[in-house]
Amino acid sequence: MTKQELRNECQRLLICENLNDCNELLDIYINFFFETIKNHQDENAESQKMHQAKIVNQMMMTKAMNLKKVITGVSYESASGWNLNKIIDPTIIASLVRNIFETVAMFNLVYSKPETDDEKNIMYWLWVSAGLKYRQRFEAVGQTAENKEKIENEKAEIEVLANNIRETELFKNLDLKNQNKIENQLKSKEYQIFFDGLKVKLISWQECVNLMGIKETLLPNIYTYFSLYSHPSNVSVFQFAGMFEKGNEAFPDMATFNLKTSFFMFSIFIADYIKLFPSTLATFENLKIVEQIVINFNNTMARSNEFSINQCADVLE
Repeated sequence: MTKQELRNECQRLLICENLNDCNELLDIYINFFFETIKNHQDENAESQKMHQAKIVNQMMMTKAMNLKKVITGVSYESASGWNLNKIIDPTIIASLVRNIFETVAMFNLVYSKPETDDEKNIMYWLWVSAGLKYRQRFEAVGQTAENKEKIENEKAEIEVLANNIRETELFKNLDLKNQNKIENQLKSKEYQIFFDGLKVKLISWQECVNLMGIKETLLPNIYTYFSLYSHPSNVSVFQFAGMFEKGNEAFPDMATFNLKTSFFMFSIFIADYIKLFPSTLATFENLKIVEQIVINFNNTMARSNEFSINQCADVLE
């Protein structure tokens, strides 16, 4: 492949003008996730925290695979012989992409943003505690002896996690106001914070865009946008009605737009994952050069060259 042919192929996969190109790019992401699992899953993780980080990589692969299924479209033929032509529902894609966004933001908050050991531990313990506390809501329906025992064990684990946080030097050095911010997160089953020295900053999902280093002009209000379609808002209903207007179908373009956002998020995750597990860089660099370039370009385009995985794009110069 000549340099110009390489440029053309990269450009096609980066622009993704149609769903066929999007489908091909999804295959590239899925292949990397799978090769990473195959090549590195058995490598020893020094803690449960790091083992669970590897599980997130598996989750990202299944999310990408489910996106592939959704964009194949659905059709229907009734018993009376009436047909629904094949359509793709962009609102279903939006729900999946919102979940992908939250997963990537979580990974960044828990595994990438923290700098010191105490920050890393507090963020991980907050995340674990939040998940266990949400599961405690099922206490009323956990009637079997086994479920009751599990609920009690998890209550004890939640208390251990809270005490672990309080025993860190970082927590002890915080003033009361900032300690209370963490205590409130523990009570409210949340973990969306980050540390700025000895200050605890609360953060919304939308604000995670900036925290991840994503350019403000690239994905403004993107979480709000996907939430709009993930919930049955009135706007989502009347916009749904206009997506499938015969002769003016908007659903292919909207589906493509939603997918392009997922590509940014997959690439950001891959860059953060390689930073956390440097041995996986070898698997990335074993991909075809086109695949390396499109994955990394979506990452650096969303953020900046500071987050570049490697210098694969140099071959285009």
